[in-house]
Amino acid sequence: MLLALDTSVIVAGALVNHVFHPRALVWQAAIHRGDVQAVVCAHALAEVYSVLSKLPGGLSPTATQVLVSRVARQMRVVAPLPESYLAATERCASRGLKSGVIFDALQLIEAERTGADVFLTFNPSDFERLAAGSKPRIVVPPDPPSTQLP
Repeated sequence: MLLALDTSVIVAGALVNHVFHPRALVWQAAIHRGDVQAVVCAHALAEVYSVLSKLPGGLSPTATQVLVSRVARQMRVVAPLPESYLAATERCASRGLKSGVIFDALQLIEAERTGADVFLTFNPSDFERLAAGSKPRIVVPPDPPSTQLP
């Protein structure tokens, strides 16, 4: 199974006090052990840095950079192609979606392009409205924490 991670899962896994931390951490541990192969859109790394370095109770810029580097070493980072940006704008415009949703579209399109089976997120409705088919399957990490998917 090839797993694509949304920014929300990486952020939750990084913050011990985050309500979804245990649910994200089991997946990040499985990736670290090599039990699961994972991809992440390069844009998500910038989002992770932005969120973690500005959140109250978040991480320092240096700690955030270390975390982003670790994520980049553990997962295959896919850089969006120019065509991916165009596809993201087309997908958003055709659905009447505005503003920052373009970044979600970009992450999902890269997951599709790389052949991910599952797109893991804590914000499923953000991505379900952007889906173009049945793959990748958009999944919320289960509670109780497990790497077994419904």
